[in-house]
Amino acid sequence: MDRTGPRMFTVAASFSRSFGRGHLLLWMLTFTLCCPVLLRSQLLQGTIDGNVTDASQAALVAAKVTATDQATGLVRDTTTASDGVYTISALPPGIYTVTISAPGFQTYTRTNVTVTAQTVSRVDVALSVGAVNETITVSAQAAALQADRADVHSELSEKSLKELPVPIGRNYQMLFTTVPGVSPPQTSHSFSANSSRSLAFTVNGGNVNANDTRIDGAGTRNYSASDVILYVPALEAIENVNIATNSFDADQSSGGGYVNVTVKSGANALHGSLFEDHSNKSLQAYQWVANRSLPKLPFINNQYGGTIGGPIRRDKLFYFLSFEGNNLVQGNAVQAQVPTAAMKGGNLSGSPTQIYDPMSTANTDGSGRLPFAGNVIPSSRIDPGIAALIATGVWPNPNQKGTGALGLGQDYLSSGNQGNSGSRRDQIDTKVNWNASSKLSMFVRFGLNTGDWYNPQIFGLLGVLP
Repeated sequence: MDRTGPRMFTVAASFSRSFGRGHLLLWMLTFTLCCPVLLRSQLLQGTIDGNVTDASQAALVAAKVTATDQATGLVRDTTTASDGVYTISALPPGIYTVTISAPGFQTYTRTNVTVTAQTVSRVDVALSVGAVNETITVSAQAAALQADRADVHSELSEKSLKELPVPIGRNYQMLFTTVPGVSPPQTSHSFSANSSRSLAFTVNGGNVNANDTRIDGAGTRNYSASDVILYVPALEAIENVNIATNSFDADQSSGGGYVNVTVKSGANALHGSLFEDHSNKSLQAYQWVANRSLPKLPFINNQYGGTIGGPIRRDKLFYFLSFEGNNLVQGNAVQAQVPTAAMKGGNLSGSPTQIYDPMSTANTDGSGRLPFAGNVIPSSRIDPGIAALIATGVWPNPNQKGTGALGLGQDYLSSGNQGNSGSRRDQIDTKVNWNASSKLSMFVRFGLNTGDWYNPQIFGLLGVLP
């Protein structure tokens, strides 16, 4: 029996601020003293930028641009430069409303501007002359050609994660089959080395060990098995996945695929979900080595959990909590090779190779040995330890016709009747966001994965031998 109980967790903390008046050094020093370890993580946020012009395409200087998170009320603002260009960077992922105003022009408002990690969302506006109290509101926009970043990337949005069919396991990596250049992800390693059941994949034919995956900017390198990652957030806990596959920017620094996962945050409105995913042997095919004349081996997989998120203090402090549990019971069909009852009794007459008595000569080079009559070893010459093992009955006899010249190959089929394997895995993902001011926001995320694995061997539990 093998039993493992891995315990793993990840913590990521970061902050973003638009600094001025010499405050940068003070904040860097404070954060370094408080969180020296967490600084190794890299926060990947989003940006809104664009050009503001008048109807004649002349640049508007000092136009006010405000971005408001529709879920949390976070407000960031800036003004356009001399060329009419503006940039609002370090925005937490979310859905924003962008408002642009200038004296003598109608106010322009665009809602539902999506900001995701590692992306730039453009809002280019041509303001019309009009009264200040006149407002033009746009609630939909066409997809724009990416012109602000060189990387080739794909997005798995919350809608895709929620609505696309996902195989057993509910792992977001299974949806990488929708991303151009990514090989179908494959299960890799045992439960003890990969208890999060992370998947291995390659990008554009690159090395499977060259991929880099970050969760809210925190690294997930698995040093026990470098082709998979250490931690996989629950599918229900993920807001967005960004996968860069080519022409990487300098901050991505990846020799394979660069994946950034954003965990959901709380909002002013209370939101949550419940789910249960069930599969059993009636929904599964026979294992390839199983005897199809017998009932299918046991298989029960239950994956369940829920999420909840909301405000602690409206527009300021928010929480998000996710729980996922997974229980698996599975019978295994394994083929092996075991000796016949006659062979275990010393009768090797079926072997074409002559068996010699090693005690029949005193010559150190083995010369002069006498063969056992009929290739049968007397019971008195069988080692007592081996005889004791055979007497316990834990070494089974063949239960099916074998292969090969002697008919011994794959002559034993273990069909799970010696005990079913199983696992239990529980996972918690939490996140707290704080919008301290219009210039400062921060979050802390904590993830915990615990698991146990039970796997009896093909001959069952041997126990204590006499």
